[in-house]
Amino acid sequence: MALFIQQVLNGIMLGSIYSLVALGLTLEYGILHIPNFAHGALYMAGAYLTFLLATQMGCNYWLAMLLAMIVLAAIGVVIERLVYRPLIKESPLNSFIAAIGLIFIFVDGALHIFWTGL
Repeated sequence: MALFIQQVLNGIMLGSIYSLVALGLTLEYGILHIPNFAHGALYMAGAYLTFLLATQMGCNYWLAMLLAMIVLAAIGVVIERLVYRPLIKESPLNSFIAAIGLIFIFVDGALHIFWTGL
């Protein structure tokens, strides 16, 4: 019975994470009218930053979460200002291409950091 309860709680937690990511995408598209497919890559960057702060830097878990949220919010503002804002009056295809480029930057950057130990 304990295993069943644990699996139910794991399912609720994972479903909550998926719903938060989906709500973020919906909110971003509803307000900015930009389909930011790099949203998942930013989510991954926040998770890795929290992991690094909690394990390598010795921060408290909740402090690491707070710091990661602040850093990712700043990165999101920078991305909106430098990447998406100049593309508002352009074709929607340009926003798709920019989002795919951001995905490559974040994923390959994470791979480089975690494989080479930079």
